Amino acid sequence: MSSEHGLTLGALYREMRAGIGDAGRVRVTLEFQQRTLPPVAASVPAEPAILVLETLVEYDDRVLDRAQVALYGSGAPKRFMVARDSDTYAYSLDRGERWGRLIARPRIFDLEEFESELAQISVEDATFDVLPGAEAAGETAPGEAPGGGAAPPVEDRAVDALDVSLDQGAFLRLLRIFSADVDDAEDAPLLNAFSVSVEAADDVALHYWWSLSDNLSAAEMPLRVRCNVSIRVAALGEVEPAAVALEPTLPQVSDLDAVWALLRRGPPSDAGEEAQPG
Repeated sequence: MSSEHGLTLGALYREMRAGIGDAGRVRVTLEFQQRTLPPVAASVPAEPAILVLETLVEYDDRVLDRAQVALYGSGAPKRFMVARDSDTYAYSLDRGERWGRLIARPRIFDLEEFESELAQISVEDATFDVLPGAEAAGETAPGEAPGGGAAPPVEDRAVDALDVSLDQGAFLRLLRIFSADVDDAEDAPLLNAFSVSVEAADDVALHYWWSLSDNLSAAEMPLRVRCNVSIRVAALGEVEPAAVALEPTLPQVSDLDAVWALLRRGPPSDAGEEAQPG
């Protein structure tokens, strides 16, 4: 597909997301993975360093209602939750067992702002596929069960998939949506390859992947970094969230930096002291 008026990633994404409105409850699931192979002699095996950041955000009529963030890598996993409590918010470090007061409205992920940024990214072209029924489900069609015999019928459903072509400048702009301070220094790792795709079924998902390497000589094994991002949006039915009961021994915090600080070093010794950003 192409357009003389300029096709954008935002236009494609909004079209794929047309059946999932902003009203009611909407869940956004984000996952970022980074796999790094350090520069070492080829004869020495290198253990890759893996970093995974998972975020689950739920909105109620575009208002942040609940969120959960988990960071995995070296050391023990770090997790926290955020929940709306009337007109304010609370945080939890133990999966919702105890809640402390979060003074400011947290900024974790703004879906409307994200989609607005996508509208600024130009697309060269896109390949569109529709996979109906058994092919979409990845299952055998009725009457073709492995090993013989009749197979149970497969529910008819469809998956729309777009493979999107961007030039390098447009892809770098996509990366800057989450990294406004991207390092453009001459010795920064180089972008080697990248890809972007959008899928729509029961939810709509934007996936993008890229790889980097440094500028070492060909005689050495360069630093290699491979990253991928997955952002899924799904409509939710009406649910009754668990009640938030504030624990007076937990400190009030002013922002999410302070929540991360608590995860790193534990609550302050004085329970009445407000945690400061770390």
